[in-house]
Amino acid sequence: MNRSITRAISLIFTVSLMTVLASCKNYDATNFESNTKAEIIEFIDGNVGQVVSISIVDSENTYQYHLGVLSNGDTPNNQTVYEIGSLTKTYTGLVAAKAILDGKVELDNDIRHYLKSNEYKNLELSNQYITLRHLMTHTSGLPQGFAYSREDIEQGTYFEKISKYSRDNFFDDLKKVKLNSIPGEEYQYSNSGTDLVAYILESVYQKPFELLVSEIITAKSGELDTKFRGTNFKPGEITVGTDENGDQMPLASGYWFASGGLTSNVESITRYMQHQLSSEPEVATSHQLLDESWTGHGTAFYWYTNKYDSNEQMLYQSGGSMGTSSWLTIYPKKNIGIFIVTNFAGSNTQPELEAISDKIFDHLAAYNKALKSDS
Repeated sequence: MNRSITRAISLIFTVSLMTVLASCKNYDATNFESNTKAEIIEFIDGNVGQVVSISIVDSENTYQYHLGVLSNGDTPNNQTVYEIGSLTKTYTGLVAAKAILDGKVELDNDIRHYLKSNEYKNLELSNQYITLRHLMTHTSGLPQGFAYSREDIEQGTYFEKISKYSRDNFFDDLKKVKLNSIPGEEYQYSNSGTDLVAYILESVYQKPFELLVSEIITAKSGELDTKFRGTNFKPGEITVGTDENGDQMPLASGYWFASGGLTSNVESITRYMQHQLSSEPEVATSHQLLDESWTGHGTAFYWYTNKYDSNEQMLYQSGGSMGTSSWLTIYPKKNIGIFIVTNFAGSNTQPELEAISDKIFDHLAAYNKALKSDS
């Protein structure tokens, strides 16, 4: 073939491809629902049995969408119950914020004061003791978990270990644990640290943590379906998910307690986002920064934070179970909340949900701007 013709065809193909790609990103700002669903459809990408549920709160408006079909043929809806994994930690942080306001605990006290035992001399390193601030910013020096090791995860014995782990086992391990770093100095994600916060809250209030979550949060927010169901649930009540190999995974929320034990649905999480955007004193306290870096990233009460758009704060948390992934973002000054959950847990799923959440926020901003210009 003539070289000049080849170049011409190549140029035409390149221009055509660029045109197609550009058209894919030319969203109609006035069609928020279509733009949002397009992001989800691209994410699901034809995966059989994968579903996504999403809720967006914007001042007085709410938008709720469900895409995909479950392997049993059902379509999810606002009542479909999912494990929400580490989103549970934000509930734990909110109860802790209320305990601070109630004078039950202090952020920077030695946590051994609340454990009321002399058996925890190991919970300090280089004369630095652990505080609630350290626990809620994952800088306590405690390991990720007591019930299992990395080898258990790699060898497939993880679920067996967590299903047999008890409260007594936890405190036995707490007495023996050696801190991995000086409290307050290094970040190390710790589910055991989060569960310890809940046990402290139980001690100071003399109430089960489940009851504290109900009295302090869900009774106020109106969340009827955000619950610690434990192992007491009806078959099919909680959506079962898969891993990246397509293998069905067991439900683990029954064993995860304050670090990841809650299950919920779109209807209830919508109410939770509205509560997080309310003027309740404990909500405001739970959004306060406990630690911040020079980059503008920080941590609040089990929220990660970032400053965006003229230093306005956003708060976010991801949730992962053995077969479910979720994402929750709150923009307090914008009065916006975004929740996304899917019955799939891959190595990159949560970052993908984060990216979708960011795009939806942009679509919502463009939509609201278009509405104002039309009025």
